[in-house]
Amino acid sequence: MAFTAEEFISLTEKTLLYLVIIDNKGEIFHTNKRCETLFQSPKKQVIGKSIFNYVIDEDKSGFKKVVSNLGKNEPILGRTFRFYSSTKSGILSLKFDFVCHDDLIYASGIDITEENKEHYALTSLSKLTKTGAWYFNPITEELFLSKECYRLLELKPDTPITIEEIINYYHPESRDRVKKHLDTLISSKTPFDYTERLITATGVQKWVRVLGEPTIHNDKVIFINASFSDITERQDYIEKLKYNEETKHLALKGIRSGLFDHNIETDHVFYSIDFKKMLGLPLNQEFVPEEVFRKMIHPDDIDEALERHAKNLNKEGYHYFNYYRLKHIDVGYRHYEVYGYRKKNKEGKTIRMIGNLIDVHQKKINERTIAENQSRLLAMVNNNCTYTILLNNKGEILMADEDSLKIIKRDFNIDPTITTSRFIDVIPVNFKNTFANEFNKALKGTEVKKEIERVTYQGAVQWLEGRYIPISDNNNNINSILVSFQDITELKSAEIAIKEAHLKEQELSTLKSNILSNFSHEIRTPLNGIMTISNLLLQGEEKPEERKRLLEYLEESKDRLLKTINNLSHYSEIDTIQNNLDYQELDMNYTVETCYREYRHLAKSKNLLYTLELDENCPSAYIDENLFQTALNNIIHNAIKYTDVGEIIVKIKAIEKKKCILVSIKDTGIGIENDNLEKIFDPFIQESFGLSRKYEGTGIGLSLSKKYIEVLGGKISIKSELNKGTEFIITIPHKL
Repeated sequence: MAFTAEEFISLTEKTLLYLVIIDNKGEIFHTNKRCETLFQSPKKQVIGKSIFNYVIDEDKSGFKKVVSNLGKNEPILGRTFRFYSSTKSGILSLKFDFVCHDDLIYASGIDITEENKEHYALTSLSKLTKTGAWYFNPITEELFLSKECYRLLELKPDTPITIEEIINYYHPESRDRVKKHLDTLISSKTPFDYTERLITATGVQKWVRVLGEPTIHNDKVIFINASFSDITERQDYIEKLKYNEETKHLALKGIRSGLFDHNIETDHVFYSIDFKKMLGLPLNQEFVPEEVFRKMIHPDDIDEALERHAKNLNKEGYHYFNYYRLKHIDVGYRHYEVYGYRKKNKEGKTIRMIGNLIDVHQKKINERTIAENQSRLLAMVNNNCTYTILLNNKGEILMADEDSLKIIKRDFNIDPTITTSRFIDVIPVNFKNTFANEFNKALKGTEVKKEIERVTYQGAVQWLEGRYIPISDNNNNINSILVSFQDITELKSAEIAIKEAHLKEQELSTLKSNILSNFSHEIRTPLNGIMTISNLLLQGEEKPEERKRLLEYLEESKDRLLKTINNLSHYSEIDTIQNNLDYQELDMNYTVETCYREYRHLAKSKNLLYTLELDENCPSAYIDENLFQTALNNIIHNAIKYTDVGEIIVKIKAIEKKKCILVSIKDTGIGIENDNLEKIFDPFIQESFGLSRKYEGTGIGLSLSKKYIEVLGGKISIKSELNKGTEFIITIPHKL
């Protein structure tokens, strides 16, 4: 059953289609209500008006052509035209079907605005940038070119063409390189980006930039997507610059991207095509006033930017640098940097500047992200119990925890967060060789662990376990080293205490063996003589002459025994040591400090104030290190042993006039009576003795110390006051 007239009219008013009736001149005879959004007026007001008043200028000729070519029996279907609209979109895209009946044209359209937006945007962008798209299937050798590619080659659209024919459009000097780029992409699966010359179908030479990216399946390139950009204008300009020596000199220093040439005297600014495209400046204007550019700078940046600009023009030298945010054509404000090179007149005034504008927006975002991540990383590092330093492959400090930074600032007056600093320059001298060795191992990919000892600024000994961990980039190249130091002082002190106890046990065992050996060889013989003679005398059978002789033998054995006892202090190894000394020129500050550190834990365990005073002139002496340290260790150990309250002071002082070095060990211990001062260096003698003595020991240490110092050509003296303390003074020759 057919629609009634009323039903048909009702249907046309309720449909989503745009329905309009026009004559062959475009005059509107009738529309439905839907068209009110198209014409932006009630339908009564548009009757009699020309539909061409509403069509976008670019589409008018196409619309008129359809109207004039429309026959009664030949409808035209699926043609898209754009109309101006005051709605948010600004443009309505309608896909029309046209039918001619009784000399009137019936047009019905459907809204495809959303579908058409991206198409027109890409088409417009392609025309503006002279950039086309193409793809190639290396397996089937199928090749597709966009219309802009054909336009660039000056060929008719859809002209059949192969990849070999495309390559032949390039300049003869470029063809081999282009083919190599294509082959390399297929074999290595890596994108290409190249700029070459080509010659169009009409013989025009153009410069093109080509970017290609592979699509990979089962480790094989199955598709190549690429772009084709006409950069002839920019390249010709650059080529012209090469023939102008002055401009060439400026361009080599200033050109990077977004080229500009500012004649300050005439206030003419030339902007390259890239520059204009980047900021949305008119492409048809060769020169753009500087005022137009300045209005694009962010309001918050303009004052500081102009201030920097003025300073740049007046400063010494020829380089120019500025930065600010600029209003971008599509995405609001973006960060840019300006690099330039200035030409001056004879008076030194800048009269011309050539340079480039670089979009660094992503760089700024990355910097902000890095800064945020760095803050998080530092928070983790600073809450750890280790010293942590990140170094680049040159050994420069990239990051460090707060404690490490405090030490570096305090000891070397350098802030690595402000001044680029090599780690090797801000560590103690005795660490440098070790650090260099371990750092180089880490650079070769080896994770290194090393124990080191340091003296804090308060004079305390600190043991650290250092770790060097190599860090690689995505290409497996080592670009940084993470160095961490774990405080293991307590663990090391325990190890040293165990080692000392073991050594002391060995020392006592050796001493016992030596004493027993001496008794065996030196005492047994005279003692046997005394015992034998005593037995003979007790028998009483000898004649007076024999008795007298036995008494004489007894006296001799007695004297021999006494002499043997007195000579027990003369150790047989002294001669051997004296003949096998290893003399070296030693830094006495370091040598004394080494002995001092060895007993720090012992002094600390007794809550004694334990201090070291070094000579700032760093004196040196030519001595045997082991012999001297053994002597000094015995004295320091004795000082701590016999001091329960107070302090121990170890001090070194060079006396240049007397050409000697004094090392004093002063304590506030029990002291020594004057009567015992001369005996204190005798073997097996102690100030405290007897079964009730408080301090245990053999009394052999000081005797050894005295003998060793004397072997080294020095001497040792003592000052003491009972219950107030003792001071030992070692004097040895020195060599400054």
